[in-house]
Amino acid sequence: MSKIKDLPEQFIERMKKVLGEEIGDFLSQYEKTAVKALRFNTGKVRPETVEKLKDEWGLEAVPWCKDGYYYDEAALLKNGVRPGLSPYHEAGVFYIQEPSAMVTAEKAEIGPEDVVLDLCAAPGGKSTQAAAKAGLLLSNEPIPGRARILSSNIERLGFDNVVVCSAYPDELAACFKGFFDKIIVDAPCSGEGMMRKDETAINEWSPENVEACIVRQAGILEAAAGMVKPGGRIIYSTCTFEPGENEGQMEHFISEHPEFRLISAETMYPHKIKGEGHFCAVLEKAGGNTDTAALSKTGGSKKSKGKNELTPENIKKLLQKKKIHVLRAGVEPGETITDKRGKKRYEPSHAEALSGYFGTHEKDSLNLGSIEDAESYLKGNVLELDRLEGEYELNSDGGWLTVMYDGYSMGLGKLSGRTVKNHYPKGLRHF
Repeated sequence: MSKIKDLPEQFIERMKKVLGEEIGDFLSQYEKTAVKALRFNTGKVRPETVEKLKDEWGLEAVPWCKDGYYYDEAALLKNGVRPGLSPYHEAGVFYIQEPSAMVTAEKAEIGPEDVVLDLCAAPGGKSTQAAAKAGLLLSNEPIPGRARILSSNIERLGFDNVVVCSAYPDELAACFKGFFDKIIVDAPCSGEGMMRKDETAINEWSPENVEACIVRQAGILEAAAGMVKPGGRIIYSTCTFEPGENEGQMEHFISEHPEFRLISAETMYPHKIKGEGHFCAVLEKAGGNTDTAALSKTGGSKKSKGKNELTPENIKKLLQKKKIHVLRAGVEPGETITDKRGKKRYEPSHAEALSGYFGTHEKDSLNLGSIEDAESYLKGNVLELDRLEGEYELNSDGGWLTVMYDGYSMGLGKLSGRTVKNHYPKGLRHF
């Protein structure tokens, strides 16, 4: 954890000008431990699970996000609980997220018919929050390695209404004119709100880096301006306290784009809220909410099949025509394999299991009753039914099963006799 003595002197001097008499209260936060929080995935979680974990883990509500809760990491560790390694986490029941960062998607006021773009999306906190509310989400991350992490988090939480791509904002702007109802711009910034928990943010901070961020952010906003519909909104956020990257950036944007008006803007400082700090502003574009997109909205993705309908698959095709890399579109399907004798068999994907597209019925699932058995599965161990806690009499006579904990799917297994071979992806095994 960073201390006051670790902070750049120029940063402190700049913050004195911003905060005046409050600077002492602000700096005192760097002598405290960073707070931790999680946000429940409303697309999966059952109310009784929320109540169970609130009680067992001592969760405390995050005021600005109805699905967000603080947890005391040190207290949970003493009891042998690590939320990030919980079977509930691996099943996509919740996402661990810095609490003040939860404000952005809440401020977006996303509705079930909205088509949303998250322009700088990795690792996926705001995207997974938006996906639970939106009709369709295009989640973009320009840096390929970070885009893969983003795609993995979208998969874990089981969303079928998301397209993940990797492109620079101006490349997307060439594809989508007046297309999106809401655009989230969680802009790359000088990271001052990360300094309490991340020494890298301290080491990389400089006045020159702040200026470089201001230029980069302005370019991203310029791309976003052309992609939002008349009547639509841009939700701009950073994890910095630098006025030039926040209020100053909004003033500059509106001076260049008078068709937008500023609905709200707020800097959340760590001495005023329980969190690391965030800036969030909402911009609205003038005009009616008319569809100027080449594809038409359908309000859903599962049943839509027409070539001009707005589905993840059609968005994927549109992007690929423009040579934009698409990592996933909806739920990644399994494979139909033909053996040497010409016999076909279907092998489901991990994504299908997590999305509930495969094996959620009693006959083709194994619902583990203990956390020890669930953790054994997540380690990659073979499951022997007669050695598990509880009794298991499966209706299936063999083949693919989803392996579940407390009714939430964690992944796949293959039943043979009284043994379930483990098909949890090796790259995800971290116990």
